[in-house]
Amino acid sequence: MRRKNDLPEVEARAPAVMGHELMLQGASRKVEAIDDHSQFAEYVRAHAADRTFLAQEDERELIRAAVARFGIRHDEARWLATGILHENGVGGERHLDWRIETVLFQFSRPGRRKISRKEFNHSVGIYRTWAGNEISEQSVKTKLKRIIEKRDWRVRRSRWTRSRRWFNKIPD
Repeated sequence: MRRKNDLPEVEARAPAVMGHELMLQGASRKVEAIDDHSQFAEYVRAHAADRTFLAQEDERELIRAAVARFGIRHDEARWLATGILHENGVGGERHLDWRIETVLFQFSRPGRRKISRKEFNHSVGIYRTWAGNEISEQSVKTKLKRIIEKRDWRVRRSRWTRSRRWFNKIPD
């Protein structure tokens, strides 16, 4: 005699079994994705092994490689690369720009929004230290000038000549 909760026998290629096989294939795809992520992580570590600073163009190249070679989405690749670079003590240009902007904000004296020449030069030194002195002083000055102009901060006049010539001399 048959019970009420007994299930009928399932054929070898029934849809339920096919679903289970597809689930197993999906699990193997997840393992492949993890392998891709770990391979990309090793690629980033190898690329930034002897560096202390990674320019924005180099960051883009890493992300393009992640999308093209490893099949990783752009957001995941950027997140992974930033984390690995930070873990290895490599300063990325985007991250350093964001950090120096907070330093300049502190120097701008909220309310007055003016940055002195001395504070500007200190900011240049801080940025170069973070970048491991791999970027020239002139390019840092140009970068900081763009940040100051973008944020509508003002620079203080110099002490003796009472002009902003020191800031205007920095090339755009």
